[in-house]
Amino acid sequence: MKKRQSNFEVLRLTAMALVVTLHYLSKGNILLPLTSELGWLDWAAYLLESGAFVAVNVYVLLTGYFMCQSRFRLGRLLQIVLQVWFYSLIIPLLLGAVGVLDLSGLTTYDWLMLIFPLNMEHYWFMTAYVLLMLLTPLLNRAIAAMNLKQLAAAAVLVTLPQVLFKSILPVTFTVDDNGYGVLWFTALYLIAAYIRKYGLRFLAAKGRAALVYLAGVLGTWAGGLVMNRIYLATGRFSDKVGLTYGYNHIFVLIASVAFFCLFADMKSGEGRMSRVVVRLAPYSLGIYLLHENVLLRYQWPVWLQVGMPGSLPQLLAEWIVKVAVVMAVGLCVDFLRSLLFKACGKVLAHTPVPGLLRKVDEAVN
Repeated sequence: MKKRQSNFEVLRLTAMALVVTLHYLSKGNILLPLTSELGWLDWAAYLLESGAFVAVNVYVLLTGYFMCQSRFRLGRLLQIVLQVWFYSLIIPLLLGAVGVLDLSGLTTYDWLMLIFPLNMEHYWFMTAYVLLMLLTPLLNRAIAAMNLKQLAAAAVLVTLPQVLFKSILPVTFTVDDNGYGVLWFTALYLIAAYIRKYGLRFLAAKGRAALVYLAGVLGTWAGGLVMNRIYLATGRFSDKVGLTYGYNHIFVLIASVAFFCLFADMKSGEGRMSRVVVRLAPYSLGIYLLHENVLLRYQWPVWLQVGMPGSLPQLLAEWIVKVAVVMAVGLCVDFLRSLLFKACGKVLAHTPVPGLLRKVDEAVN
């Protein structure tokens, strides 16, 4: 087993905390629509949203950074698929059995969402993520064959069409999915591969990376502010007020890459806290899969009584505490899930399944 680097594991947990933050703000009804007349506390919440908006991009950059020089493992991919299915279906059934959820009113569509989570985009991120994993053998072969200029050109050619025009024109393009698909994930994968192979000297200094991240965050936030004022003054562009809040917007991309480089250039620690982080990080995906289950995503903010408080200190204090609660519960549940999967793995070890998986891996690699 490869030794995990604590700086990247800290980044993994931080990215997941930021994912929970995005859902805390949106599904907790803290963020009013950008078509509203917003007060200073509302704009403070949007600044927090802008800072957290790098989360998804960073998570994909982490994947690309490590996967670009790794062999494809069908067993690992199947484990991820089964993990998604566990949270999509088994967790609701368990919660329904103990009376936490009422499953009696579920429609056929609801059951399809639970049983076929990837096909139904129960978790949009996982649908795009699994598709990206299926492309990694092809991407890695191409990355290995390219020199610096070729890889840079490939990354730019895949990234630029998704970023450039939407970032400078207040229009909606038919092919623009705001970074919610595998094409954008592929662009991030290539960027991460470039960083892994050649680095980014401009962002090598931590102070500079931090400043670039802050600049991207402020650009995202200011874009929302400007579009809000334009809408309130003219009554137009109601569907463009959130233009900068897209994973493939230039401000978000810049902030994401800088945030990634800020952690990538940190030294990997060896102390007790580092060991704790390394132990916890592998369970981080379970946090997302648990709190974003279609039957839970609007329930946990109610259970935690999430809402806009009356002051900035209260907003920050409640955000830290309640996001920490979601993180802690998710880590504990996924730890228990891992124990169950390990037990099942020991049973499968005595079947032909491992041999079949190895044959597929050898053929693909």
